[in-house]
Amino acid sequence: MGKRTPASSVNDSAVVRGLVIEAVEAAAELMRRPSVGAAWDAPSSLEGMTVGSLAAHLVRAAGATIAYLDRTPADAQPVDDLLTPVTYFHAAVESPIHDQVKQVSSNESAIGHKATAAKCAGLAAELSRRLADEPSDRLVGALGGRMLTLDDFCRTRLIEVLLHLDDLSVSVGEPRPETNSLGVSIVIDIVGSIARHIHGDWKVIYALARSERVGERAVFPVF
Repeated sequence: MGKRTPASSVNDSAVVRGLVIEAVEAAAELMRRPSVGAAWDAPSSLEGMTVGSLAAHLVRAAGATIAYLDRTPADAQPVDDLLTPVTYFHAAVESPIHDQVKQVSSNESAIGHKATAAKCAGLAAELSRRLADEPSDRLVGALGGRMLTLDDFCRTRLIEVLLHLDDLSVSVGEPRPETNSLGVSIVIDIVGSIARHIHGDWKVIYALARSERVGERAVFPVF
């Protein structure tokens, strides 16, 4: 087994942003497959979402990077403490907009399979252009204007894109496109940190090594 780089050591903006671009490119490649179009209106692996809705949600989640860049002035400064990927997700799951995700995704899937796949490919190209021009200290406003660094927001997009890439693959019985294992390491690092944030360190240790001691409330999944 090859040596893996700890996710916590990945502080290079170009690397983090490149991982997001690669993940969106992989999603576009998967979406172009005929099996996705054939199952577009069928239930996906996520309850309450069709394959089309899932694909549309993936594109929207990745596209939020561009949307937040456009909304946030380059010289914007935070009023509160910056969000981290962990506190962002903790807040996002409790946000009222979380309940609207399924309906919005269903509406956006109405453009159809080919148009959604093309939209995803176009987004990957736009991310490649836009992210290359942004400085390492660039901030974006999210969740009611709360701010986090662009690179940390890119880390949250890795969770959204890679998890939903797998969801989509499972939904249509296709192999998941290969992506850099470092992106998966970042996802594992953040998800584990979310669990620590919610439950505390020892509950996470119990979940990993002493499940009989966890108690009534499960530690995983975290969302």
